[in-house]
Amino acid sequence: MRRSFLGFRAFAKLNLFLEILRKREDGYHDICSFMVNVDLADTLRFRKIRSDLTLNCDSDEVPSGPDNLSLIAARALRDYTDCREGVEITLVKGIPVASGLGGGSSDAACTLVGVNKLWGLGLTELELLALAERIGSDVPFFIRGGAQLAEGRGERLTPVDGFPKTWFVLVTPSLRISSRWAYSVAKMKLTKAGHKSKIMVPGVGPYAARIAKALRNDLESGVIGAYPVIRELKDALISRGSMGSLMSGSGPTVFGVARDRTSATEIASSMGRLGLSVSVVSTVRTGWVELNCS
Repeated sequence: MRRSFLGFRAFAKLNLFLEILRKREDGYHDICSFMVNVDLADTLRFRKIRSDLTLNCDSDEVPSGPDNLSLIAARALRDYTDCREGVEITLVKGIPVASGLGGGSSDAACTLVGVNKLWGLGLTELELLALAERIGSDVPFFIRGGAQLAEGRGERLTPVDGFPKTWFVLVTPSLRISSRWAYSVAKMKLTKAGHKSKIMVPGVGPYAARIAKALRNDLESGVIGAYPVIRELKDALISRGSMGSLMSGSGPTVFGVARDRTSATEIASSMGRLGLSVSVVSTVRTGWVELNCS
């Protein structure tokens, strides 16, 4: 017998490499991006109700209306399957809103997975991926999660097996940056470096050092032009021991690559003394995990 409610954790992501290849006729961009999940997470609870689709969130920054990505995901499941069940979604934010860490997309993917199970729809991963692609460019990544090379709009995924546990320090300034705006001011480099993403594939040498050398984000320079604090945070992370530093996605979160957990803790402690919002995170091998709600 199916339970009337389910709980999940929906993990954040980091873009370790983001190359913009070209603007498409549909207004989106073709990209080459290497993304990994990290253990910063939102918590979602799905409860079956008679017919409505509702969302409650502990953050006033998250829209609770029809444009919320989790509600869009639930509607997509109903439209695709003609299911008339309802769901109440309770969302507890752990991922900063509009931070470049993919919180909204992660919540949407988790909703597809969780509500598919709650309603007993039996959709396959391929069906969920197709629905995810319609919701947002990053949403398919969170269905599979872990470490993935994303191409096209982000929907063409290639898993990178054996990616090791890696530690990062995250700093999120009090800024709100629109992804649409970040792409509009992006300064694409003339020299394409898609081959650099191959450095992320397991091979010889310390992983943290290899990751640090391969970091790239084509959105970064345009955002820094408007928000120099991004550059200042990157420099601060490097000066305190990070092996490399980069803005994640469209920002404003900046991360530093740490040699190990001890180094990450030391860097975070030093950055925290500046009065900044700092987190120590490590990679995880999934985009979501179901909680034991029994």
